[in-house]
Amino acid sequence: MASYTERPAFDLEAGRAVLDEDLPKALKRAGVTALDELGWRRPNPNTLLVPLQGTLGDKVEDYLLKLHFRSTRAWPPSAQFVNPETLEYSFPADVHHLPMLQAGYANMHPNYGFQLPGQPGRTCQLICCSATFEYYDTLHGGDPNLIWQPTDTFEVTLRAITRALGSPFYKGRHPHG
Repeated sequence: MASYTERPAFDLEAGRAVLDEDLPKALKRAGVTALDELGWRRPNPNTLLVPLQGTLGDKVEDYLLKLHFRSTRAWPPSAQFVNPETLEYSFPADVHHLPMLQAGYANMHPNYGFQLPGQPGRTCQLICCSATFEYYDTLHGGDPNLIWQPTDTFEVTLRAITRALGSPFYKGRHPHG
């Protein structure tokens, strides 16, 4: 089970198995039979690319969320907004591919600095939400009522981030540079 006091273990084989198990169920719940019907892509066995939109007033902006399944079901998938051309995120060049999110349960940090015991300081893009791998990997800490449950699936991650992309939490696109 996820914990705020221990970092998740990497296990790509287990992550692939989680995605293999959960993806058909998610497609069935969405009433479709193929990824492309939702605009989703699976470029490799551990990655799912999901297009999302942020809405601010009448303005709708497109984003690409990369879910990477790095561990067992006990942990959520990694979640990053990426450059749709490279499918990667590089700070500061790709900051404009990130939404500004300010929800109590999901905030966006383009270059979150953290330090782990016995290691030099590091940075990462952090969707500050208990439904993302990075939240636990940075030993972020948080509300015990919001901790990832072993019965949760990537759909919990998608719902949390999608909800944060709506009013009043979405504040537009991060500016260039």
